[in-house]
Amino acid sequence: MRQRIHGDGHVRFVSLRLVASRGLAVCALVGCLLLCMLGASPMLPFTAPNAALGEAGTAGIQVLDCTPGTTGCSLLVIQGDPPYTLPQGRPSNFSGTADPSVRRDPLSHTLWLSYSWPHYEFLPDRIAAVEIHLAESPDGGATWNAVKTLWPTDVAVDPRNPSQKGVVNHEVSNLLPVEEGGGVSWYAARLSYFLPAGGHPVGESFRIHVMKASSPEELGTAADVSLGSASSDPAWPIDQNLSALSPDLADVALWNEPSLYYEDGTLYLILVSFHYARGVPALDRDKVHVFSTTPSGLPTTWIWTYRGVLAGSAEAAELGGQRLTQVDVALGLDGKLLMLATPDDWNPAYADYNHKGCVVVEIASLAAPALARGADGKLKLRARVTASDANSLGSAASAYDPASLTGLLFTRRDKTPTEFHIEVWSTSLRF
Repeated sequence: MRQRIHGDGHVRFVSLRLVASRGLAVCALVGCLLLCMLGASPMLPFTAPNAALGEAGTAGIQVLDCTPGTTGCSLLVIQGDPPYTLPQGRPSNFSGTADPSVRRDPLSHTLWLSYSWPHYEFLPDRIAAVEIHLAESPDGGATWNAVKTLWPTDVAVDPRNPSQKGVVNHEVSNLLPVEEGGGVSWYAARLSYFLPAGGHPVGESFRIHVMKASSPEELGTAADVSLGSASSDPAWPIDQNLSALSPDLADVALWNEPSLYYEDGTLYLILVSFHYARGVPALDRDKVHVFSTTPSGLPTTWIWTYRGVLAGSAEAAELGGQRLTQVDVALGLDGKLLMLATPDDWNPAYADYNHKGCVVVEIASLAAPALARGADGKLKLRARVTASDANSLGSAASAYDPASLTGLLFTRRDKTPTEFHIEVWSTSLRF
């Protein structure tokens, strides 16, 4: 079996009742890492962010083109966890590290990193798979060591068709340490979905999982709450349909790109909504949404509240894209809350997303969701990172902790019609 992979590592074709049938060529999906190898997709020149933004020369905004040889940009090496290779050590056309999330333990000061690890499973034919690994740094991010696989790829069968074998993939994780009760509690969120052998990711199986543990290592086995949308299928059980919390969310096909933040006893969950119209992505309707809960007791008992939209198409256009995706929320060096996000758009000629690097913007509030604006009415932009040597799919997906010597972590990728390699790089940018 020959897998087809898209350059951002994101799943492109899904079975979605709300959107299109599996036979349509454009069940283009989500922020998932994996997938299908483009048979003959031509490479286009890199499309830079809108020149009209004009922020590159603005004082206080850090702008970086992260390419090999650029000062401050270097590959993040994780000792003990090299990129995947095929059996007998043969090079794989699908490998690397992606979807980073970096956080410092507030008591031990150890840095922890979770990341997606693309590879193949054999059932016996090969199938593109993703699992989430964990690494630590005892020296502030100067060096990294592999710790364990947090959420391994699960070989499974389709509960609606037990003869159909496949895998449940896990990716797009987000970590969050919180000081409470004299110690540190660790929260995490991740995405899971079912990929049948020889088929396409099943959209109705997409779920967001949120859990809590006493250490990062224990997150992989911690009890979780499973959150879905109106398109979720009972065959892949969810504990709550987030789309039911507001009429404004009734048309959300999928939730993706989870990020977490905690303040004054409230846990915030930030998600990106994915919409489709006639089987193609409707990016103008995709938004960054905020939910919250009081995380007391088992995760399945948490009561979620919809807070509203943090960013939509207007904010995306101001930052150079049709929407904002691949969101992470972190504190800056000055203690202000920041949103890291990827502006992107959709190229219908090539049926793919065009990612335009990473932007870092101040957040005014999560309780009453809004991005911060200056006296001139413009978004308070802290940084922008791109990779000018990327092909038409661009590079993106970033993470940040102000305590890490790595600075902002930026994901670079190299995609050809038959190869897909992705790497997390440090930029040394701190803000």
